[in-house]
Amino acid sequence: MGDPLRDYGRNMGVRYDGSRAGTIGALGAVLWLSLAGSAQGQAPVHLRLGGEPGAWIRYTHYKELAVALPADLGGPATTRTTIRLLQVVDSVSAEAVHYRSTLEEVEFDVQPEPPGLPDLSGLQGFGFRHTTSRAGRAIGLTLPGTAGEAGPGFREQLQNWLGKLGFPPLPEKPVREGDSWIETVPIPATALGLTLEYDLVQERVTRLTRVRPSGMTSIAVLDVETRWIPAPDPIEPPEGIASLRGTAQQTVRFDIGRGRFLGGTGTSSLELVLTPPGGGQYVAVSATGRQATAVTAYGKPGERQEP
Repeated sequence: MGDPLRDYGRNMGVRYDGSRAGTIGALGAVLWLSLAGSAQGQAPVHLRLGGEPGAWIRYTHYKELAVALPADLGGPATTRTTIRLLQVVDSVSAEAVHYRSTLEEVEFDVQPEPPGLPDLSGLQGFGFRHTTSRAGRAIGLTLPGTAGEAGPGFREQLQNWLGKLGFPPLPEKPVREGDSWIETVPIPATALGLTLEYDLVQERVTRLTRVRPSGMTSIAVLDVETRWIPAPDPIEPPEGIASLRGTAQQTVRFDIGRGRFLGGTGTSSLELVLTPPGGGQYVAVSATGRQATAVTAYGKPGERQEP
C-alpha cells in the first residue's frame, strides 16, 4: 500500500561547463523551463470525487475550540471534538458517489464540564449511507432500521459531523493553478458548535494553489477561506444577540487520480456580541480554534478494514 500523502517534487538538472557561454546557456535553459512550466505545463484539472467500489478510507478529525467567556458566564472553556469515520465507496455514477460509512468514534468534551453534556457513546459503530455529488455536495442520507425514523435534528447533526471533516466543495468545471471558486450557503449557528438559534451565511472561497505528482497520481493543494456573517434577513432574530461573525483558513489536499480528499489543517476565530434583553452593557465573547483531518488508513476492495 503506497503513501497517498507524499508529494514528489520535480527533479530538473542543467549542465554547467564553466564557460561564459555555458553559464548563459544554463540560465537560458532554466528560464525557458520555468516559462514553459507556467505557460504550458498548467493543464486544467478536473477535481471530482470518485473511486473503485469497495475501496475504503478512514479519516480522523480533531478540533479544539477555546472560548473566552467572562467570569459571570462561567469563565474560559475549551471544547474538543474527535471523529473517526470509515468511508467505503458503494458505487459511482457520472453524477454522484454513494458511500457506506461508519462512525467508529465520536467524542465531544468540554472543560470545565457543564451539566447535561450529551453522552455520544451509543453512536460508536453507527452505520449509514450517504450520497455526494462528484463535486462534493451532499445529496442524500439514508439511516438504517428504526434510526431512519429519527427527526430532522439527528439528520442535521449527522450531516454536521460529515461537514466537520472540513472538505470544501469542488468546482464543476476543470480549473488551473491559481483559479478560485466561491460558494455561499445559509447555515444555523449550531453548525459552528454554538447552541444558538441564529441564522448565518457561510461564504467559502477555495483556490487551487498547486498540483504536484505523487507516484501514480497527482495531489491538488487547496487554500480555503471561510467567512460566517449574520444572515441579511433572519427569520426570527433572537433577542439579545447583536452580532456573530467568524473566519477560518484551511489548507486541504485532494488526490486527483483516486478522487478523494487526503485531509487538511486549519484555524478559525469567532466573535459573538451579546446584549441583555431590554438593553444594557453588552458582553463580547471570542473563540479561537484549530482543526486537523487526516487519512489514517485506506485500502482496496477486499482488504481488511480493521483499525
